[in-house]
Amino acid sequence: MRILYLTPYVPSRIRVRPFNLIKCLSASHEISLVSLVCDEYERKLVHEVAEYCVSVDLVPLPKSRSYINCLFSLPTPLPLRVAYYKSPELEQCVRRVIRERSIDVVHGELIKIAPLLQKIAREENVATLYDSVDCISWYLQQQWNTVRDPLRKAFVFSEMRKMRRFERSALASFDRTVITSAHDRDCLLSLGAEARNIAVMPNGVDTEYFTPSVSPQQEDTLVFCAKLDYYPNSHAILHFCREVLPRIWERRPGVRLQLVGNNPPEAVRNLASDERITVTGYVPDIRPYLGGASVALAPLHVAAGMQNKVLEALAMGSPMVATPGSCRSLRVKDGVHLLVAEGDQAFAGAVLRLLEDRQLAQNLGLAGRQFVVQNYSWIEAAKNLSDLYSQIAAVEEQQELVMQ
Repeated sequence: MRILYLTPYVPSRIRVRPFNLIKCLSASHEISLVSLVCDEYERKLVHEVAEYCVSVDLVPLPKSRSYINCLFSLPTPLPLRVAYYKSPELEQCVRRVIRERSIDVVHGELIKIAPLLQKIAREENVATLYDSVDCISWYLQQQWNTVRDPLRKAFVFSEMRKMRRFERSALASFDRTVITSAHDRDCLLSLGAEARNIAVMPNGVDTEYFTPSVSPQQEDTLVFCAKLDYYPNSHAILHFCREVLPRIWERRPGVRLQLVGNNPPEAVRNLASDERITVTGYVPDIRPYLGGASVALAPLHVAAGMQNKVLEALAMGSPMVATPGSCRSLRVKDGVHLLVAEGDQAFAGAVLRLLEDRQLAQNLGLAGRQFVVQNYSWIEAAKNLSDLYSQIAAVEEQQELVMQ
């Protein structure tokens, strides 16, 4: 089949879901990629995914345009995170590719491109599949619960109300919706979405790429690998360093923490004023950090969908401590594949337990790796997605015949 994959950013090894699905789908389908590109950094990543596509079209989105979009959307029901990505040029490009490449299915990812996907579903004779990835209104609910500043809390509440209405109306437009976890699917259903139109499609892990390191682990080293300018990640690690890490240092003052990920905000960069904390910024390969750490961390308090950082650490055989929200969508077992801890004292205790019981840490690392290999395959996810493409394309074809 001829698939148009539509994303608001360039798929890459950082944006793992679209990158790996495109890679696996390309074995049996023709993939045309159309993506917004917001800066030169993203543009440089396109070579990673281009080899799996028959065509790639990148549409620039200047920040000035995005800010104007947001300004005009303030008095409207459209959430800002949706308005930000509005682009007439993207719409023109998508319509052109549909015609020129005789596209069978348009696969759109994330709420950011939902308005465009809605228009395509209404106006073009082509099947549409919407990959919600997460339930964004649930994510905003969690953010609202954690924000303390009154003005920011009011802003998040306004966005949350807009998003609930928007998600509910958007889902009715598409032939099929997929999402990463059963929990997020249930959140969408609570908004009034129809269960028959939503399929759970978990993320996977490239277990040949993320494989246990042959290098020895560094003693008393913690690691957190994440996109650090993303609110749930920066909020989590700032809270960890303020409330949890001092409890660990009370017993083991030599413990070091590595924060690995691009675009760390100033508050995160400032953590490096303590010589025991390293903030790396962007690194081309996170595997040496995961493989060399004594304990990998997933301390999120705001979490939606499936956390790739957890799956990748487990695939590397890294002993891990996670909050319940960080692994809610996974079928992991506390004490078997990783340690799950809620509350500052409990989280600190779990980290100390792994630092002091290396046999337990080794056992969890082995079990976590085996769990990911057995349960989270991108190949299986792509196969299920391919089946959905066939189903909705067949329905679209039948509707065309009826209208003739």
